[in-house]
Amino acid sequence: MEKKKGKTKKVISFALIGIIMTGMVTLGLLTKNGKIERVAFAEETNTEASLGSLDELMEGLSDYPELYRAAFEEDGIDPEENIFIIPGMDATLTLHHEHEEEEICTTMTPQGLAVNKDYLFISAYCQTKEHNSVIYVLDKKSGSFIKEIVLDGIPHAGGLAYDNNHELLWVSSEKGDTAQVITLSLKDIEAYDFTDSAEPIAYTDSIELPEIKRASTITVHGDDLYVAHFDDEETSVMHRYLISTTANDKGEEVHALDTGKSTEEASPDDVDKIGKEIQGLAFYQEKLMLSRSSGRKHDSTLLSFDRLKENEDFTDKNANTEITMPSYMEQVVVDGKHLYILFESGAYAYRDHGNPSIDRVLRVEVDTLFAE
Repeated sequence: MEKKKGKTKKVISFALIGIIMTGMVTLGLLTKNGKIERVAFAEETNTEASLGSLDELMEGLSDYPELYRAAFEEDGIDPEENIFIIPGMDATLTLHHEHEEEEICTTMTPQGLAVNKDYLFISAYCQTKEHNSVIYVLDKKSGSFIKEIVLDGIPHAGGLAYDNNHELLWVSSEKGDTAQVITLSLKDIEAYDFTDSAEPIAYTDSIELPEIKRASTITVHGDDLYVAHFDDEETSVMHRYLISTTANDKGEEVHALDTGKSTEEASPDDVDKIGKEIQGLAFYQEKLMLSRSSGRKHDSTLLSFDRLKENEDFTDKNANTEITMPSYMEQVVVDGKHLYILFESGAYAYRDHGNPSIDRVLRVEVDTLFAE
């Protein structure tokens, strides 16, 4: 009888060990895929590179000759001048979405990119949806991290665009099931200090876009805001809106998308067709560039179109040039002669899958990138 009890105890012990080991493996996989947060020991946003050295990055990018040449072989330019470390990929100081308390997020995923004469802005969302989305502000000249801007809620923030005419940062967002764009004034961005207030930044304006499924990515060109919808199965659309300054019902000056509808809702002035899986758009002189990414198993693509010759159809068949890029390419933005390129593969959930994984924004000369 005693022997039988002993055997039963051993069986139970082995079963418990099996359950514990299975649980640990499951926990590890969920953590590695960004489904749950890692244990956070940091108390502030990390500013150092989360992945390898510059030499390792250059080695990984050697398989992409056009990008490598434009980023690292520019005459008279040190390669380090063309890279900007994305902060917060290991730890980001933000708010817990439900508790509204300061907390470290370990699954921030970069999405949107914008620049002005002084700053580089990178948006990111929490992969687990536990924490408020943020915008990292970097010094454009040195690349050093200045601060994080904590947004209200958990928008995907897939697109950023800086509006030089009105000194505004446009951010793609959503209100329930309706696409939306919000604005932050440069004055408010510069004055904001999360470590002092522990509150989200106040939006300058918010405008709903009911005629597009989702504001996946945006850019400002001249007086117009362009909004594109990401579709991974079929062709999609790019909407154009004229940006204006007007007064709301209270007589307050607000920024609007001038379609005559209202200051809180807008319809597009123009609709163009674009291809599937578009993550970013940017204009350079008379060219339109679209960035495409389709996950870990495929390279990304940067497509270039001649805007003067094409009419409302910026799908693959009309592309002038296609350049192969590493996977997980997100938004691209033009500043003068340069193109800034953002990848999301530096995020913890994706960093084992990139080809290579990239935790830097890359800056390249547009003409060099597209040189034959």
